[in-house]
Amino acid sequence: MKNKFYEIKNLIPNQRADLYIYGEIVTDDTDWWSGEKDENLVGLKSFKEELDKLGNISDLNIYLNTPGGEVFVASTMCSMLQRLKENGTKIHTFVDGLCASAGTFILMIGDDINIYDNSIVMIHKPIISCYGNVNDLQKAIDLLNTIENSTMMPLYMKKALKSEEEIKEKISNESWMGAKEVKEYFEVNLLETENKAVACVDKNIFKNYKNVPENLKNLISNTEEKKEEVIDYSEFEKRLKKYSL
Repeated sequence: MKNKFYEIKNLIPNQRADLYIYGEIVTDDTDWWSGEKDENLVGLKSFKEELDKLGNISDLNIYLNTPGGEVFVASTMCSMLQRLKENGTKIHTFVDGLCASAGTFILMIGDDINIYDNSIVMIHKPIISCYGNVNDLQKAIDLLNTIENSTMMPLYMKKALKSEEEIKEKISNESWMGAKEVKEYFEVNLLETENKAVACVDKNIFKNYKNVPENLKNLISNTEEKKEEVIDYSEFEKRLKKYSL
């Protein structure tokens, strides 16, 4: 199995655990090609399995480095985490690199939110693909408005330092916020150090967003180039033989 981009570390029974969410949030993280867990994805079932390992603990640190993903999956994860809180677990969330889109739902579930000098948080209006007639399009619009008003806004407003109108304006503008701006809009702890985690974003994310910062684009491009230099061709050959006729 590949190294997971989500895992629990430093589990101390009845005390503390560290949960790393490094990857895109999806329903299923199994690679259809190989049948293995995809290292770039955080699946709902796998997330639940990780939480089930915890038992009763006093504190859970969640370290986020995610471009976001599926809205209803992230919302379900928040519900799971909320049940932990109701059972007495304190949740502390950290932005290790990038926390974007639906990933911010999990960020906001923390009893306290912690960001580094080089952390980036992105919030935007929900996105959906739709095909059909005017009735189909109207249903899609209604769904998007419901997601924004019933899922996103209640989570954001629990930590907001600004009015609902100002938060909605940031959402409408697809806002990529550095640490100081995040601290201006939300109740967070600014850790005045840098975290060396590379922002976990596939370059294909750019096609979905309009305002991706140039420095983030450059970071991802450089990371992609380094990945290409270390391709494991032996793994590719094994897959090719497996599926060759």
